[in-house]
Amino acid sequence: MASSTTRIVIVGGGIAGVPLAYAIKARLHGRAEVTLVSDSADFYFVPANPWIALGLREEADVTFALEPLLNGRKIALRVDALQGVDLENDRLQLADGAELEYDYLALATGICPNWSRVPGTEGNPSVHSVIRPRDAAAAHTAYAAFLSRPGSVVIAAAPRVPTIGPMYEYAFLLDADLRRRALRARVPITLITPEPYPGHVGLDKPVAREELKRALATQNIEWIGNAELRRCEGRRLHFAVYDGREEHHGSGGHRDTSGHEPEQRSLEFEYATIWPPFRGVEALARNPSLCDEEGLVIVDEYQRALGRTNVFAIGACTAKPILTHTNVPVGSPDAVYVIQQQVAIVADNITHSLRSEPLVRASIEREQWIADMGKRGAAYLAAPQMPLRNVQWLYQGHWVYEAKREFEEYFINQILFGAGPHGQIPALVLRLRSQPRRDDMKCRRGALGPHLPLSTDTRRSLEALARQLEVDAVALSHQLLEQAIAEALSCLDPPMREQVRADMHARLVDELRTQRERVRFEGGAP
Repeated sequence: MASSTTRIVIVGGGIAGVPLAYAIKARLHGRAEVTLVSDSADFYFVPANPWIALGLREEADVTFALEPLLNGRKIALRVDALQGVDLENDRLQLADGAELEYDYLALATGICPNWSRVPGTEGNPSVHSVIRPRDAAAAHTAYAAFLSRPGSVVIAAAPRVPTIGPMYEYAFLLDADLRRRALRARVPITLITPEPYPGHVGLDKPVAREELKRALATQNIEWIGNAELRRCEGRRLHFAVYDGREEHHGSGGHRDTSGHEPEQRSLEFEYATIWPPFRGVEALARNPSLCDEEGLVIVDEYQRALGRTNVFAIGACTAKPILTHTNVPVGSPDAVYVIQQQVAIVADNITHSLRSEPLVRASIEREQWIADMGKRGAAYLAAPQMPLRNVQWLYQGHWVYEAKREFEEYFINQILFGAGPHGQIPALVLRLRSQPRRDDMKCRRGALGPHLPLSTDTRRSLEALARQLEVDAVALSHQLLEQAIAEALSCLDPPMREQVRADMHARLVDELRTQRERVRFEGGAP
């Protein structure tokens, strides 16, 4: 190595890069200098984008300054855009002209939408996306205007997009929001996808097939499959529909081999949300030895960049194989759960590499996702992710809606409350002092009700603290109790913690009405 202390650089300050920085620092303690390079000074919870686009979340709810979070773990932050990677000399070029040397490099740069693959979409004021934070914010602004002159909506995904699952989530959320506003009858919704049937999502999972079809029909959402987006002219989307059969078992191709020409179709819309083709960020795409033709990093079974022993990549910026053969290629899923598995694999492999130990193969054993559908939700599990699967189920109900929100809170808490050496409750107080207030946390007049069993002194102290922080006392009491429980659990030894988790799981299963059924799916909320 070029220096006495190992220098590990992670590029990307999102849901892949920040957890990876935490994990590596925890594994290596003081034996490595960890630097995070990000083109933004803030961490942003990208899975919230469908909520942001529909006004169901505020950006301030899911956006947090990186510097205090990283400082607490002694991780250096460099806020700058990546300009290039010099693989031969183990050096990064940054946009401000500076260079940064590394011994190990981990790329978690995310992606950019490749609108050029669907001519007429880029810059189209009626076409929107929820891929990046700024896209979701712009979509929300346009959605607010759309509500004053509602019309037909198109929700579409391009071939090979690895995030088709959120497309269904968005469709059901939109349906629920329009019903809440009493506008649904005036807004026809059509979903256009490369999948051969609803819920395929690149995994060919028949467990979801009929139930998701029924859910779409129940909510009056039209569905067109085997579709390839071609171009957009104003507010008319053109696409080709290949052989209408739901299944196609070709020998490796992704086109109709029956000799039939695809049907050319088009659809008018007032508002469109599209999942466009993905491409890698420009700084990586310029390096053909690192990336495929789309600028996505090619990795081996250890999540290493192909041909490199000290460069790793995780998350959306990596090239992904097509797992199933369909008339139109359907990308393999890239859920948060999968990305966190990749985080653990890369953290382990960098540690093993430093110790000259065998590396861990990146075998993603499970695929799971939770989708908010507006007061209801859908949860899917496939284990292992790759065929043949011996565990596969889909459940739907209000409990999943709650679980989705709990997952958001859990993930953000992992980012926020592990940042300093003083515990989670001080971190919570610091967060409340520095972050804009959500409506449910704003200070309200009145005292805590008698339903909260507290001593008189404790009640007065809590109310005084809430007034000082300008937050609601009841909401504050809930958050303090949650963090106190988390800190108490951290004091237990591992077997006791596992026993607590097992007890919690058993109680949850007892409460689930859907536990006896393999599939239960009803669609979105009224």
